[in-house]
Amino acid sequence: MTWLRNYKKNNTFHETNEEEEEDDDEPEWVKKAYQSSIVNRSKSKLKEYEQHLDEIEENYTKNIRKERALEENLRKKRKTVESDESSYLPDDYHSDTEGTTIEDQNSAITKEIHRLMQKAEPQNEISYVNECPVKIYYSSRTHSQLNQFSSQLRLTNFQASFDELEERTKYLPLGSRKQLCINDKVRSKKNDQSMNDACIDLQRGPNGCEYLPKNYMMSNDTKEFADLSLAKIRDIEDLADLGMNLKTCPYYSIRKGVELTEIVSLPYQMIFQDTTRKILNLDIKDSIIIIDEAHNIIDVITSMYSLKITVDQLTKVQKSLKTYLIKFLKKLNSGNRINLLKLIKICQILIRFLNCNQDAKPGDEIKVEDIFKDSTGDLVNIHKLDQFLSKTKIAYKIESYLEKTENETRSSSNPLLFTIINFLKTFTNLSKEGKFFWDKSNNVISLNYMLLDPSAVFKEIVDQAKCVILCGGTMEPVSDYIDYLFPQVPKNKITKFSCGHVIPKENLKVFPVQEMNGTQFEFSFEKRTNPSQLTALGEFVLETCKRVPAGIVIFFPSYKYLDQVLEYWKNGVLPRIESYKSIFKEPSDPSKVEQILSEYSNVIQSNNKGAILFSVVGGKMSEGINFSDDLARAVIMVGLPYPNAYSGEIVAKKKFIENSVLQNGGTTSQASEKSRNYYENLCMRAVNQSIGRSIRHINDYSIIYLIDKRFQYPRIQNKLSQWVRERIVTPNKNIMEETSEFFNRVR
Repeated sequence: MTWLRNYKKNNTFHETNEEEEEDDDEPEWVKKAYQSSIVNRSKSKLKEYEQHLDEIEENYTKNIRKERALEENLRKKRKTVESDESSYLPDDYHSDTEGTTIEDQNSAITKEIHRLMQKAEPQNEISYVNECPVKIYYSSRTHSQLNQFSSQLRLTNFQASFDELEERTKYLPLGSRKQLCINDKVRSKKNDQSMNDACIDLQRGPNGCEYLPKNYMMSNDTKEFADLSLAKIRDIEDLADLGMNLKTCPYYSIRKGVELTEIVSLPYQMIFQDTTRKILNLDIKDSIIIIDEAHNIIDVITSMYSLKITVDQLTKVQKSLKTYLIKFLKKLNSGNRINLLKLIKICQILIRFLNCNQDAKPGDEIKVEDIFKDSTGDLVNIHKLDQFLSKTKIAYKIESYLEKTENETRSSSNPLLFTIINFLKTFTNLSKEGKFFWDKSNNVISLNYMLLDPSAVFKEIVDQAKCVILCGGTMEPVSDYIDYLFPQVPKNKITKFSCGHVIPKENLKVFPVQEMNGTQFEFSFEKRTNPSQLTALGEFVLETCKRVPAGIVIFFPSYKYLDQVLEYWKNGVLPRIESYKSIFKEPSDPSKVEQILSEYSNVIQSNNKGAILFSVVGGKMSEGINFSDDLARAVIMVGLPYPNAYSGEIVAKKKFIENSVLQNGGTTSQASEKSRNYYENLCMRAVNQSIGRSIRHINDYSIIYLIDKRFQYPRIQNKLSQWVRERIVTPNKNIMEETSEFFNRVR
């Protein structure tokens, strides 16, 4: 922000007339006078707008207090039940070539002319124009993290663009309809896709949306919302409340304020998808892009463009389509009927293809021509089918109809119909960056599409932005970001910065643990269930519980392995561990995580016994949860949590990496080393993320135990976070003795 204000002061407001510059005969005092007039005009406009925002915020605050007092007893929630089956029908559909008459074409042209004429009409003049196109875009993974950023931004004041002028920070948080829609008809939908389609469907209806004017960008209500959204720093919930109070749609109205902002915060999906950026009018050219929690970035981009389907999913969707088609056959026009039949046909082809390849090997590549072999499916124009689905929003209508007619509650956050439709769209954007391949989970074969090269998506951002900043507390090892996000960027254009932790060095000790009672630890997949090793691990955990006060968090590679270990300990060491610490286990159901965390915290705060929390790497406890102070005086990492080397995704990714190295002239050994490095980095990023949960502020203290002999390898230690690596201890005495001494000293 300081840089941006200085940039505006030294560049944006110091424009000179190019013709005047070229005229050497122009007196210097004339040039200075012209320059001064530009600065004064801009300063005057900015001051006027700041005063306008002060006034509008003050008036809003006064009015809202009065309205709340008056409306408290009058407000009633109204629910409208739509029983008319016509609401489940799409408009008559005609493709480019079928069913279009001269009258239809003329009508479409007339509508387009009317739209253009409306667009050309003079607009209401706004009181301020942002003369600096450069913005700061701050992106993170979740809305809670973005809200934390909003709260921190409120605490900071920045130097104004002009001297002797106070200038507020103009900030906008962007979100989805799930956060910003205020229409109950849309909000009642159970997932993002249904909400999106319901919103569009409502706008197309005869009455539209009561909160959204037809020409909303020209509306005074929209302008009022935009001004108020900038009048002070508001988070996403504040904007939703603002929309409710003004009876104006926040989701669309917020776009009016984008061009006036200095900082925009938004979730990953909005910044990474070029179509979303265009819809929201987000111009990233010469702007600063900040990606927080950037250890997620490769996985997020990959998952955004990766999908999978199974026979069971396809069968359910095919049944839904047939049910809908039979019910409304006589009410649908030929365009709708034909395209629904095409959709059913594609499902049948995919079902047959999957059934014929139940013995497929995970990771094996699939060619699209093989999917449609011995069928006429390749004659179906997927692009036109996609157009049909987009224009009619029929997926939403089918989903809505089935919700009303089927007995079971369709509460999935990602309905099957949308999943299949999105998968079909992948046939229209084939490229060398993505591949189809087989995978198998719980003996169920799936047909997968995966984006293998995330740099293809990231390239446009890197090319346009002035600066891209990836930041996070646990980003090491960093080589993957350079190799797979911006391989085309020259190395001299990439700056890496890392620093030590804020805590004193003596507040953290890191012990790589090789053995216990003469039993060596190596939790590789083949050896992890060895009885003597499990017994030794139990004894180590028991001894730790005797010496570490308050809370201990222990991480295992998977839920399945955690269950195996606890089952083995059930009649042995586990009751002894429980005599020293209350035992809690991370639930596999995410909805129960908060409850377990609350109980774990209460036990630690209420007695001297403390507790131990059995958790899983990659689970809810390993990221985003702060185990500060007594919640984690020790963290135990059991083994190296490598992902399943035989999963289709890992096999496909490693093949892609190796082929890329070979195509660029590398050797077979270099290709093998590169893919091994990628696989190892996945593991070590997960380790760094998990063990970083315990140290959360400058006065915190803890011990980290890394239990596996492989943690002694230099190759592995070099991939630990710097602040962890610097505190690795080779014990002079027994580890348990050093543990007791550590807590006697720091407490």
